Amino acid sequence: MKITALTRGMKCIILFSILLIVGFSFYNPITVAKKKVQMLLYLKFIWSSKAPPAQINSTNFTAVMVSAQPSEELDPGPCLPNMSFNSLTEKLKPIYKEFMMYRHCKNFPLLRKAHSCDEKDIFLLLAIKSLAEHADRRASIRSTWGKERTIDGALVRRVFLLGLTESRIRSQAVQAMVDHEGREHGDIVQWGFRESFFNVTLKETLFWKWFSQDCRTVKFVLKGDDDVFVNVKNVLEYLNDVDPSHDLYVGDVFRNWYPTRVVQSKYYIPLFMYGNKPYPPYAGGGGYLLSATSILKLHNVSAFQELFPIDDAFVGLCAQRANIEVVAHAGFRTYGNIPYDPCIYKGLLLVHRVTPNELWLIWSLLMDNTKTCSHSTRISPKP
Repeated sequence: MKITALTRGMKCIILFSILLIVGFSFYNPITVAKKKVQMLLYLKFIWSSKAPPAQINSTNFTAVMVSAQPSEELDPGPCLPNMSFNSLTEKLKPIYKEFMMYRHCKNFPLLRKAHSCDEKDIFLLLAIKSLAEHADRRASIRSTWGKERTIDGALVRRVFLLGLTESRIRSQAVQAMVDHEGREHGDIVQWGFRESFFNVTLKETLFWKWFSQDCRTVKFVLKGDDDVFVNVKNVLEYLNDVDPSHDLYVGDVFRNWYPTRVVQSKYYIPLFMYGNKPYPPYAGGGGYLLSATSILKLHNVSAFQELFPIDDAFVGLCAQRANIEVVAHAGFRTYGNIPYDPCIYKGLLLVHRVTPNELWLIWSLLMDNTKTCSHSTRISPKP
């Protein structure tokens, strides 16, 4: 009885939130039509869902049961905590203690498999890291730059990479959305670990493992967050004469960056986690390009590389171990503000930190073929 009442209350709260979002969206004519569609979609599967919430084992963050998750992979079982770091982490935020206790836990069950790599000869896979509750961002990406299509003979496919929602209160409604999206689009891979800022690195290694097993015919991968805009045509133009059998790791490169020692920063790294030396060169985690060859190498070396809280620095550490050189490209903008000038976006490959509303605005500007751009605003597709 209590569960039924709680479920009804959750649905009422979700419905009220959706109505508020839609109401405010009327002030923005660019997004109002999309919000109406999203509202009807959410209502359809939230009200019809009777799935039980995901159950999290608090000792190892592994999902032991999630509703309607089609996967043949067996649960690897519990991963016991390493308590030897208690004295080092007792004065730090709980997230650091949890990370060190379960740093060695790298195997989590695959709860949902995507169909993104079912076809042969996929030229470019758009692999987007997303949180389970970010259904609006995934919907915007599917309808704009992330459309699955063939461009000048190059097959482009899409996959979203998810864990389990960090919020246990909303887990039922959030999982219902993910289940619906998975059935509707077949583009979601979900693992049985709880999302957190430090677990993004774990998602990286699990993606490499899944890719090495299911996507062996894919040539290139664009890795990105769910708040990026990607000019796919420019990416394909850059990749046009790149050999996929060679290493490729391209993006907005950070060199000679040291760990942040400011305790209040979410990027803070204690000295016992990383010494007084710079990180290896790495591409900003907002988005970068990899060849399939490089991903397989990263997957192989990750077995010998300890997990690290900062995901893009972790990729740099693995790339260094695998002797993969990272290449800088001016067309990747993973930080800083960029004006809404369609001529600028026509010359870029990727822009980070874009909201769903901004994404639709950029897309509509790019689709406007009435405006011509001078060559001065065009960034060469080559680094």
